[in-house]
Amino acid sequence: MQVAATSSALAVPCASTRLAGSRSSLGSIAGLTPVFRTRNSRAAVIVRAEKSQVVQPINGDPFIGMLETPVTSSPLVAGFLSNLPAYRIGVSPLLRGVEIGLVHGLLVTGPFIKLGPLRNVGEGVAERAGCLSAAGLVVILTVALTIYGAAAFQAGETSLGVKTLSGRELQRDPLQTAAGWQKFAAGWLVGGLSGVTWAYILTQTLPYYR
Repeated sequence: MQVAATSSALAVPCASTRLAGSRSSLGSIAGLTPVFRTRNSRAAVIVRAEKSQVVQPINGDPFIGMLETPVTSSPLVAGFLSNLPAYRIGVSPLLRGVEIGLVHGLLVTGPFIKLGPLRNVGEGVAERAGCLSAAGLVVILTVALTIYGAAAFQAGETSLGVKTLSGRELQRDPLQTAAGWQKFAAGWLVGGLSGVTWAYILTQTLPYYR
């Protein structure tokens, strides 16, 4: 009796397995798929926030070739750069060259006087040697500016003007032409030599220079 009960208990799962298999086979024949219960699971997707770029192309256009940084795009720096002589379109290239040459001629004379090889020689020798060296540097830079203008700008080249959306033509910078750059180089030479001369006068007349 115990053996028979065991055999009948073992036969029940086999019958249920066969019944489930027959149902699934009938369902597949009839075009129905068996329904299985699935557990509802929740998944959280973590999206990384987009990092803000500190350095970007200027005006959002990467084809311009210039980068916009927090320093260059600040109103203070933009106002300072727009007031520099090189970027003032309303001033003629000759006057811009004179102004820039005056500043550089005055500034480069000091290092030549105080750091030159004749700085410890007799009275007044260091000042004269430093001023002559600064004047030579101004002449060399004038030649370099002239060569750059001849290579970058063509004399007979006609450039297209920049227009707004309404069709109004914007004023072009006269410095970005061959004639304008020649005037700028000439103004640089005059201003640079004038700055060196002014520096020499200051070294000879200022009482606290000694």
